[in-house]
Amino acid sequence: MHLASMKAAARHRTCAIRSRRSLFALALAICAFSFPWEARAELVDHIVAAVNNSVITSSELAQTIALNRRLGSAGKGDQPALATETLNGLITRQLLVQEARRLRFVDISEQEISAEVDKVKARFPSEAAFMDFLKAQDMTEQELARMLGERLLVARFVEKKVGLFVRVSRDDAQSYFDAHPAQFRGKRFPEVQKEITAVLTDEKIGQQLDQYVAELRSKTDIRINPL
Repeated sequence: MHLASMKAAARHRTCAIRSRRSLFALALAICAFSFPWEARAELVDHIVAAVNNSVITSSELAQTIALNRRLGSAGKGDQPALATETLNGLITRQLLVQEARRLRFVDISEQEISAEVDKVKARFPSEAAFMDFLKAQDMTEQELARMLGERLLVARFVEKKVGLFVRVSRDDAQSYFDAHPAQFRGKRFPEVQKEITAVLTDEKIGQQLDQYVAELRSKTDIRINPL
């Protein structure tokens, strides 16, 4: 082969290689821009809210919704309303967790947290079903334990911070009994006094807790991002 022909062939092969490389790079670029946004977004766990320096992520919100459903405590309504309600609950829980840790008069042991995890496991027909649930939520057992530990911490904190100071007198219970005759038809007051006292106690705790949380919110840096 003549020297000129060899040089021309070499230039042709070089151009062909460059052309293939350019097409490959273009194909990658097209794939990157045409890849569904929803699929790419799943790779990034964005922040949906911040309470002081603690953040609440979209995955934590989704995991909490799934766990509430499993425990039978999920709210009602469509998905956006449920997400908003659950996020507000997470913000309140984080407020109370921070306050409980700041005041340090409530403590939760590892054994108590393990017991809470076991209670959740008991709601599944098998260990494999429990692990499948965690996998579906992209949640580890340690993350579940943290969530359940925070719930238990808040429950204990509310009990000591608010519940211990709530009192329902016999007169309060008697007044409720007299005001709801249809609810207790055929029963005497002594038969239902404990039941009424428990109901009124829960109501008072809820009212005082709402006031307490409102006070905490007023002095806390809370930021909420669009869901």
